[in-house]
This record gives sequence, C-alpha cells and structure tokens, in this order.
Amino acid sequence: MTLEEWSEKDLLAWTLALTEAVEPEFPKNAAGGHLAHAEPRYVFFYTPLCGTCKVGERMLEVVTALNPRTPMGRCNINFSPVLARNWQIESVPCLVRWHRGTVADKKYRFDDVQELHRWINVPVNG
Repeated sequence: MTLEEWSEKDLLAWTLALTEAVEPEFPKNAAGGHLAHAEPRYVFFYTPLCGTCKVGERMLEVVTALNPRTPMGRCNINFSPVLARNWQIESVPCLVRWHRGTVADKKYRFDDVQELHRWINVPVNG
C-alpha cells in the first residue's frame, strides 16, 4: 500500500478551511467529513533521494496496512517550503500529527513498526 501524495497546496487549503469553519474536500483516505475535525491525520515529509525516508515510508506502509482507516499521506518537502517553515520541519524523515488545523506533534526518529504503530495510536488531547 503506497501513501497518497499530498501537495503543499492541499495541506494549506485544509488548514485554511478548518480555520474558516468551511468543510474542506479531503482525499479519500484523509477521513473527510466530521472526522476531519475530530481525528488526527498524519503527514509524512520526505525527500525522494533520502534513503532513511525510503525506509521510514516502508514502515509507515505497514502501519497503514494495520490501520487502514488512519488518514495518512506523504508530502515532498522540496516542494513545500511554506509548510516546512510554518510547521517548523527540522529534517526529514518527519511524521507530523496534524490535528484540528495545527501541528500536534512531530516524529523524526522511526525505530521500528511497532513503535510507530504505538505512537500513531496514542490519543490526542484537545
């Protein structure tokens, strides 16, 4: 299962829509509707030439196979300078927990699939 590519334009539109209380259009695996406000979504920032990013993405593919309803996609940071600055992405790979229009948490170290699975399933406060 490959992670869906989300563009900076998509992510910025979702942020803007949530702050203006307009229901945005989400990709099919991004949990649209009322779930968009209640459940976190995960954005994996990567660069195509990063070997560690490729390994991290493979681990996330296993996690999404275990949790097919978890809204998760990937975003090439090379084409996302505004998000990198606004969300303070320090390096790649980076998995962002995005909740209610803001960055709730970031993960830079991907130890193993079990650890990623646990991190994603931690309840988000708020």
